Amino acid sequence: MKSFIILCGGMSTRMGQDKGSMNLYGKPMIIHVLETIAKIADEIVLVLRDENQVDVYRNLLKELKNNRSTFKICTDIVKDQGPLEGILTGLMNTVSDKSMVIPCDSPFISESFIIKMFELSEDTNFDAFVPTWSDGKLEPLHSIYKKDLKSTIKKLLDEDVKDVKSLLSKSNVKYIDVQFLDISGKSFLNINKMKDITKFD
Repeated sequence: MKSFIILCGGMSTRMGQDKGSMNLYGKPMIIHVLETIAKIADEIVLVLRDENQVDVYRNLLKELKNNRSTFKICTDIVKDQGPLEGILTGLMNTVSDKSMVIPCDSPFISESFIIKMFELSEDTNFDAFVPTWSDGKLEPLHSIYKKDLKSTIKKLLDEDVKDVKSLLSKSNVKYIDVQFLDISGKSFLNINKMKDITKFD
């Protein structure tokens, strides 16, 4: 079963507005992400910030065509705690034993990257599967996490530890070369600032 957790609840401080709802090539970024994922997914959980954002995204999802997946929309259990809280919320709302986490601002994520990640995640010796660059930089928000990590995440958040790398330090992680997963690197391209959007116009 291929389950996905899409993180949409960030504060977007660098962009100044909700990133997933911003238009790129004539449609919202979240739709770019979902059009790729929906071809593959059995289950998709969108993790949003609050009920106001839920209303916005319900309207945006009307633009998604040919979806065969089970959709669920939820909001962070505790607000404004960052992506680690979003991952926990997602894992608590998925059915399968592992899920791929993807941010809403990665519109160029590729189907082949996703398929490779799920193939690698069949290895039961690991709790998480994380792409890594040659310089050691990690892509923890383009990764697969097992549901069993919920208790570890809860403990970190209870200790006011909010960064995903702290979760990785306490998990058995398989690190995977980005070049093997997507030689172009486009799957990991985030739109974080307004100038990032305008250069694609």
